[in-house]
Formats: sequence, C-alpha cells, structure tokens
Amino acid sequence: MPGGGGGGDATKPRLQARGRRQHQATSLPLDIVVEIAACTDPVTLVRCAATCWEVRHRVADDPAFRRRLRLRRTDRFVSSLLRGHFVGQESSYGLNQKRELYLVDTTAADATKVRKVTGSGFPSGPLASRDGLLLVRAAKELRVCDPATGRSQVLPSEPTFPGEDPRRYYHPFKYVLLPGDSEGGGAGAAVGRPFQLLIAKLELSQHRRHLQIQIFSSEHNTWGPYTEIRIPNLYGSRLLRDLGTALVVGGAMHWLCMTNSGSYVIKLHVRAAQVTVTELPESFPQDRCNTRHLLATTSPGGSPIVLVVDDEKILAWSQSKQTMKWKQQPQIVIDDDELCRYTLKMGGVRPVRVTEKVQLHWFAERSGLVLIEVRYGGFVWLDLRTMKMFEIEG
Repeated sequence: MPGGGGGGDATKPRLQARGRRQHQATSLPLDIVVEIAACTDPVTLVRCAATCWEVRHRVADDPAFRRRLRLRRTDRFVSSLLRGHFVGQESSYGLNQKRELYLVDTTAADATKVRKVTGSGFPSGPLASRDGLLLVRAAKELRVCDPATGRSQVLPSEPTFPGEDPRRYYHPFKYVLLPGDSEGGGAGAAVGRPFQLLIAKLELSQHRRHLQIQIFSSEHNTWGPYTEIRIPNLYGSRLLRDLGTALVVGGAMHWLCMTNSGSYVIKLHVRAAQVTVTELPESFPQDRCNTRHLLATTSPGGSPIVLVVDDEKILAWSQSKQTMKWKQQPQIVIDDDELCRYTLKMGGVRPVRVTEKVQLHWFAERSGLVLIEVRYGGFVWLDLRTMKMFEIEG
C-alpha cells in the first residue's frame, strides 16, 4: 500500500537520527578527561571541574592527580581553592565575642555541604596562612592546619630566642608559613604536604640591628639552628609600628619597617641568610597614627609595592625597575570619590575621612587581589593588575 510504504520510509530517518544521537552521546571516560585537563591551563581545569562534582572531587581531593598536574601559566593559580571557600560567622554576647569558620565544600555532590572548621581551642585568627594552610596557637602549642581536609600537625616546642623574657606578655615575633608544592612524606604527611615555618624577630636598639630567625621543617619534624643576621643600612633605635605581615616573593620575605629615623623595606634571603634594606623616600607618610599600609606586588614574582591609605586616597609606592630605588611620588590608585561611590552603592554612608572608614585587610599573592573593607559598606576587591575595584557579591 502507498500509505504503508510512506510509513515505512518515514521511520528510516527517525532511526537514523536516533542512531546519530546515540553516537553523539558517547563520551570519553572520566579518567581520560581528567588527564587531558591536567596538561592544559588553570582556566580549562576550572571549567572542567565545574562540569560535575565527580570531576571536581577528583581534581580537589586526589593526591595522585595533583602530583600529575602539568599546567601552563600557573603563577596566579591555587589548586586547593577548588575544594571550596570559607565563610565566617560572628556573634556577641555582652563583652564576649565568638567567631566561627565554616568550609563550604564544593566537592560535595550537591555543592552545598558545609562543615565547621573552628572548634574548642581554636583561636579567633591565624598567626600565619598561605596556600590553604593555617598556623594557629592552641593551648600554648603551635599547630599547622588544613581546614579543607581537617588535618593538622602539632609542632615541637617553640624555640626561645636569646634575651627573650618568657614572662613578657607581648612577643614581637613574625611567623611565615611556606607550604611545599608536592604531597608530603615524613612528618609533613600529617597535613597532606610538606611545609616550613619561619619565626623572625627584629632586634632594634641604639647599638644593635639584627634579624633573629629560626626555621621548622616538617620533613625532619624539628627546628633548625638559631640564626642572627646583621641588618645593614637600617637606622633608628625603636619601631614606630609592628612589622606586619610578610610578603613572600620568589622565596624572599619582605617586611615594611618604620623606625623613628625613617621607613624601610627589609628583604630576607632565606637560603643565603642575608638581609638587604631599601629606604622609602622622605615623602612617604609614616608619622600619622591613622595611616594604613600593606605590602603587595602587581605581578607574580615582581617587585613589591606599598599600598597606603592616606588622607582621601589609596596610594601605591613602587620601585624603579632599573635602580630598584623607591620612586619619590606615589601613584593614585583610588580617590575619595570612587571609594564613596562604592560605599553608597553597597548601602553604606559617605565616610567622613577615608582613613577612618577603609581597612586594607590582606593581599592574595597568587591572585593579585587586595581585600578592602569599607566600614558600614562592606568588602571590595582591588585588582592590582588593573588597579580597578569590584564588589564582592553574595
């Protein structure tokens, strides 16, 4: 019959289309997809991890996979961030404040798993942090933690520097945490990868200018020898401010040092046990009590810059690439009008003075971002590569 013949002919395209769909549905095994992503670049790897939680779980949690990573252009990439992100909660009961830290685990199947990180004996803030590891003091012990995995390691007794008074309440020590790149063997396996911890103390007086250091190695689970390094070209008899957080660039550590004679950047070459000092120009603001500073870099492994919240602007003091001397005048990064515009946009009020309302919290060495808090407004990111601000959503 013609009708029957027509019906038979109509089924043939449908069968062919179904066959094509079945053929198109064929996909590569997960292991092959992950291996391909491991040899691409961070952007491709992140996009691959975003496709499904199985890939995300493999990328974030599999130590063998992280050892096989051969990514290109990884200067600003921190693979541990694929595990998730932290959120904080603060509550006050009279004079008592309680802070809790939670991990939003994006490797969970539904991407909504939340795990409490803080607990009994966990302090309100870390002594140092880098690449997903935290150094905290709990019950008079130093402990290195990986909040994403819950692993931690208690360090041997903290060393005592010569001339230190154990009864003194305040000890001006600086802690710098240096995680390794590979999966840890030895004692460092307790947190999943090897690390080093450097403790530094600046000794400054009329006749002595030395940097005292001691380094802990997780590989050997012991503190190295005490080292005292003389600091050349540093003048003054007392500090005007605490050294603050160290900036780590290319294995060297930088601190902003303000004395009663001037402002300096101290650079510690750890392997050579050598210290070099560069002096900031006289125009650098240091004597105002409400001025805020932060060390950063505009490019991976680049020269340090000093961010300053001063008067009605955020300024950036940089070094000359040819002479390595600090420039006499800073670059204006953000002026008062732009800060106020962001404050009003986020539902805040116009600041009376920028220095009363703005905090430079920290610099992310890999991403090149600075976290800025505008009081009564919220938080914004400053991208030092473009010198542009953008709002933190959510």
